[in-house]
Amino acid sequence: MTRGQSAVRMNDCHSFPSGGLVELSRAAYQSTPLAVVEIRPTVFSFIGAGGTVTAVGGSQECAVIDTGYGPRVPEIRSAIAGALHQSPRWLIDTHWHFDHTDGNSTFAEDQTTVVGHANCRARMSQDQFVPSLEWSVRSSPRSAWPVLTFAAAVSIDLGSQTLELIPQEPAHTDGDVVVWLPSANVLVMGDLMTNGSYPVIDESSCGSLHGMIQAIERLLPLINAETAVVPGHGPIANRDDLLNFHDTLRTIESRVQRLIAAGSSVAEILAAAPSAEFDPVWGRGYVTGTVFVRMILAGLGLTEKPG
Repeated sequence: MTRGQSAVRMNDCHSFPSGGLVELSRAAYQSTPLAVVEIRPTVFSFIGAGGTVTAVGGSQECAVIDTGYGPRVPEIRSAIAGALHQSPRWLIDTHWHFDHTDGNSTFAEDQTTVVGHANCRARMSQDQFVPSLEWSVRSSPRSAWPVLTFAAAVSIDLGSQTLELIPQEPAHTDGDVVVWLPSANVLVMGDLMTNGSYPVIDESSCGSLHGMIQAIERLLPLINAETAVVPGHGPIANRDDLLNFHDTLRTIESRVQRLIAAGSSVAEILAAAPSAEFDPVWGRGYVTGTVFVRMILAGLGLTEKPG
């Protein structure tokens, strides 16, 4: 293997960018064993092969939320069939990022209808670049795009279960959707929550830390102590976990705001390490504390000046 080549065997159909900060995650998504978690008798999550995939059983057919890493889709589809013994009728994208939509085309080949926020389709249909993470992402094939889009709340009736699709104001991206299952008391959050790691904040898609905090604050009154909260990455959570995640983000935001108000430069804010207290728990993978603070600042339009 020569310098710059990936140690991971690539699939030409996937939409992951090559190299850069995402390399570690791509390797993990390729090799991590798929964990199947039964949240409720007809609600299962599949964790480890990209963004968390959730399947919801219906009277005859099921719905799938996100698709994970493309090369793992046959394994994910087999796990869904084994858990629910149903075929996917609907596929809901929580946002456009490749680790959540990489398998869309494969599902669509089986006549699964892809549904997502209008901005999710717009992002997937064009090349994207996220400066703070150096992500250059080519547009997804048309077969991966949502064919039904919305910008206001809609519902999907599976017969035995209703999925409420609730679009959010710009937060993680400008096309975030949470899926609320009222009868099962399950909230699927996409990357509006990551459990045990800092979230990505995509400033190129109008994302911001403040937007994420506001989204969580709007959702907290919807749930209770018995709610199963499905994060975009990490173990299944509950309301207390979501509140802890919120409080961590809010504390870091307050520290960054104070440094900005004091006139600190981007370099000085990074050197002050406003997330340091939380880094041992939350600074995992390629989103270290420094990377997270850089994303926060980028969401505010503040970037390091070239030397």
